[in-house]
Amino acid sequence: MPECSVGRCGISCQFGCSCIQAGAGCECSCENISLPAFRWLRGHDRADPEIAVEFTATNMPLVRLAEWFDLLFPGQIMIPASRAREHITTGKVLEKMKLGDLIEHLGLVPSKKPLVGRTLADYKPGPPDEREIVRAVT
Repeated sequence: MPECSVGRCGISCQFGCSCIQAGAGCECSCENISLPAFRWLRGHDRADPEIAVEFTATNMPLVRLAEWFDLLFPGQIMIPASRAREHITTGKVLEKMKLGDLIEHLGLVPSKKPLVGRTLADYKPGPPDEREIVRAVT
């Protein structure tokens, strides 16, 4: 079983896993369970490509990581076709890396720079097939 840990967070999964930490917040997720709740971004109004993070992954599909980052930066994360079936294992915790740089380090391609992060109040976590974006009523 793949295991991942960073800081005070850790997880053991049937398939791939990943963990991310920014400041005091951290979160781990399994490939086949659900998309993250982005608890590690508490205190931030929106996703920021400049935020320093620590990250680790074990046997995590690149496609799944792309989906994960696309939730933070909608419509701005691309996967090179030649890498679409790859699984990512970092082998160690990647420390003090900007979130935008991490995305590229993993082999994903931003469609524009700088990445523009989603307003986090609009995101409602849930299983991949049931997630929805809640629109703020103005």
